[in-house]
Amino acid sequence: MKIQIAVFTRNMLLGICLIYSPVALSDQTDTRLDDLFITLQNSADVAQLRDAESSIWEIWFESGEAEVDKMMLEGRKAVAAREYAIAEEIYSQVIDRLPRYSEGWNRRATIRYYQQDYEGSLQDIRQTLALEPRHFGAIWGLGMILGWQKEYSSAIIAFERLLELKPNAGDARPRIEMLRQEMQKNVI
Repeated sequence: MKIQIAVFTRNMLLGICLIYSPVALSDQTDTRLDDLFITLQNSADVAQLRDAESSIWEIWFESGEAEVDKMMLEGRKAVAAREYAIAEEIYSQVIDRLPRYSEGWNRRATIRYYQQDYEGSLQDIRQTLALEPRHFGAIWGLGMILGWQKEYSSAIIAFERLLELKPNAGDARPRIEMLRQEMQKNVI
């Protein structure tokens, strides 16, 4: 089973890295995203970076359907109350209703991550990235899970991809260094 997970995650990372360049267009078609990602990649202004990231999250959260947006808010409330099973059910309903809405998949991946259901989280991350390959939140989660699974080189690739999209990702470089150190410890 562990080998299957390793093969799955390596294939997923290869797909992300080989198919999608740092400027690839996503299935999230909101035209505002492109300029916001350019800002994330090029600005050194902390306030501008914070505003761009916040705007990206707001756009990702917009489903285009009032009922789904309401469900997403309910899911957020459940997460804030640490009612993860309820949140997972809500996000599953969102996915059933709008399977091409990447943030539904990402939110459920996050809940599964919180519940340490890493296989389930990885499956949802895969769907998130298929719909929005620039989803830096999903890529961060991917790197974290792969690191915990001791898939160090794959985790490094994920965090490097995160830095391509969001060079100001504060914890990515230290995590890459930590993962490299872990790899060195495990060299025979």
